[in-house]
Amino acid sequence: MKLLLAPMATLSHEALRNLIFRFGGCDEYYCEMIHATSLVSGGKFEEYYIRTQPEPDKMVWQLTDYREEALKEASKIVSELGGIGIDINMGCPAPDIYRTGAGCAWMSKSLQEVSSMLSKVKSVLDSSITSCKRLSCKIRLGEEDFTIEKLFTYCDMLVSEGVTQITLHPRTRKEKYTRKARWEYVNQLCEYLKTKYSSLNLQIIGNGSIFSVEDAISSIKKAPNIDGIMLGRSAIQKPWLFKQISSALSNEEFKTEIDLFELAIDFMKDIENCQPQEFWKTRKQRFFIYFCDNFQFGNYLKSQLINNDGFEIQKNILQEYFEKMPSERFLTI
Repeated sequence: MKLLLAPMATLSHEALRNLIFRFGGCDEYYCEMIHATSLVSGGKFEEYYIRTQPEPDKMVWQLTDYREEALKEASKIVSELGGIGIDINMGCPAPDIYRTGAGCAWMSKSLQEVSSMLSKVKSVLDSSITSCKRLSCKIRLGEEDFTIEKLFTYCDMLVSEGVTQITLHPRTRKEKYTRKARWEYVNQLCEYLKTKYSSLNLQIIGNGSIFSVEDAISSIKKAPNIDGIMLGRSAIQKPWLFKQISSALSNEEFKTEIDLFELAIDFMKDIENCQPQEFWKTRKQRFFIYFCDNFQFGNYLKSQLINNDGFEIQKNILQEYFEKMPSERFLTI
């Protein structure tokens, strides 16, 4: 059972990967969404989106755009970096992404248009001289009027264009994250594709509503033939969750004590080492929105950290919190 880090804007960067790696890492690290046009045009910050540490061979490059040619040209750039492959974002429900015709909008376009775009990207991967060979897509259920038959037809087209890994986030576009992910649809899609394409090495990944070891085991029971599970927001709150899940699935004992103060400090230092200064504030803010859910008075701590900027100021805020709540500094799992 593979464990994958989800592609999350402003979150799935090198600093987060480093945190996860210190607890043993995961099988595949999807990068945060790379805007193909910006990458091709040589945008000021694009070099930070394509950093490969700490495990370059486990990188998956997720591209987003509505332009076929931009996606093709961006594929040429990232394929030269190696890694596992390229993932086309077809699941982002963010209005700013959707309105441009990218993200989840790809699931509302004609099959011919989507097929044409995938064919161009696949041609790049076929000619790649690096390890970057796999074409994958991350999708949702679709719009509110989705049916399982529509989903099957859409995935048939994906497979026909050489997609060999499909990650399904079983919510509709408008649902975003407002309801529990419906893993029964992950199971139905897995059964359909693996029966129809039994001769292919087709990988089906489930994503959504996994915040604990128990959630992971429950989701796998609902879709027992899937090849992996993808963690998103829970991996920010608990970078050690991959290790916990992998240990549970292999019946291995895993015990450790985590200094949450030191972990947060190391993350902030890493942000300043591997991200441009213009990103420091927002990347830290986004991290603390989820990380602070580990604490009893997390909302208070969160507001203090995201409304104050600067390494020393935020370090002092954390220090003061743990002086008042010393029992929360160390977590034994």
